[in-house]
Amino acid sequence: MKNKTYLLNTLLAAVFGTYLLVAVVIRTFCPQIILPKANIPNLVLVSLVALVLDHYFAPDAKRCYICIPAFSALTFGLLPYAGAFVNPLDALKLAAAGAVVFTVTTLLFTTIQDRLSSGPAAKASAFFSAVSLYMASQCFMGMFL
Repeated sequence: MKNKTYLLNTLLAAVFGTYLLVAVVIRTFCPQIILPKANIPNLVLVSLVALVLDHYFAPDAKRCYICIPAFSALTFGLLPYAGAFVNPLDALKLAAAGAVVFTVTTLLFTTIQDRLSSGPAAKASAFFSAVSLYMASQCFMGMFL
């Protein structure tokens, strides 16, 4: 694969699809378990898993920053709707929120990785950056509640 421009969007769809598949299996076989809601920290967590995988699979990939919000809106809107998790109006809300969250998370993660991509700790910096961004999203959500 020479052109890795859209690998991030593919990984996002794979991670979010896996998340929804696990939710379907849990809802089918253990209906008493309460599943987490699609709030900002959970969307950031899905986004960060895709970003860390993209960092390790395609370290020097070019990104299409115009395509990121469009493809992430499609991913966060169509996959839950196709899996019968949400109705069409909630799918539009989730698509808008997912596009904004994924775009901001991508910009923040890319900025941090550009600063930390040198030195002996460059291999583990993606993981620790993702953990710190997830904790920041928890604090961000805590400010509103």
